[in-house]
Amino acid sequence: MKNKILTYLTLAVIIATLSACEKSLEVYDAGNGLTFYYEVPAYASPIDTITISYSFVYAGSSVTRDTIWVPVETIGKLSDVDRTISIEQIETSGVNAVAGTHYIAFDDASLAAYYVVEAGQTMASIPVVLLRDASLKTEDVTLLIQIQKNDDFTLTKPDRNTLKITFSDQLVKPNNWAYYATRYFGDYGPVKHQWLIDITGNKWDYDYLYDIGFTDTGYSPNSDSGYLTYLAEYLSRKLAEYNTERTSQGLDVLMEEDGTIVSFD
Repeated sequence: MKNKILTYLTLAVIIATLSACEKSLEVYDAGNGLTFYYEVPAYASPIDTITISYSFVYAGSSVTRDTIWVPVETIGKLSDVDRTISIEQIETSGVNAVAGTHYIAFDDASLAAYYVVEAGQTMASIPVVLLRDASLKTEDVTLLIQIQKNDDFTLTKPDRNTLKITFSDQLVKPNNWAYYATRYFGDYGPVKHQWLIDITGNKWDYDYLYDIGFTDTGYSPNSDSGYLTYLAEYLSRKLAEYNTERTSQGLDVLMEEDGTIVSFD
């Protein structure tokens, strides 16, 4: 009987202690944060910046501006009011984009209504409006952007806080012409890119490469190894025929501007 009483007393002490601890716990609050929403490649380090490539070449000669929609995602609890998104440009290496010349400034009044996470939402897409300046005909421009803390969002993640956009009015390497695409079509080059457009009638941009099977980091759901092998062999034959025709005219085989011979090896 004595042992039972001691057991009951011990349990009572434990329960009382747990109750006291329970009362002292503070409500968990991760804070209000905002990050860019994108897939980080498995091979990337935590500080790698995701890059979006764009070219006005595909837009048509009459297009003077175009918009890239960038998804963002909140951290923490939902809000019952709209929250403002703040974005800033960061200087980086290369030719930096200039607000008003290469893109519409993020604090421009015309964009204010779009830089908002609406009440009750965890995600939004914000516009980055690119301008087709004449300088893009001869140079690639970089716009490195970063989420800025403000009264509504006080947290960010270092590996999801920046995004790089490179753009021009020339052919540019699609992000998904990476390791897996190279296995089938060889190294990228602008001369090869233009030849592919001419010979197939397709853009060979990100969307086209995704459609035939490639993402930035691997294969898309559309990937078919049999078709990709066939396409690579077909293009190799067409290139051989093209080079035969060139050499019969006393011309060199197809090469990039730096002298690299275009091939699919």
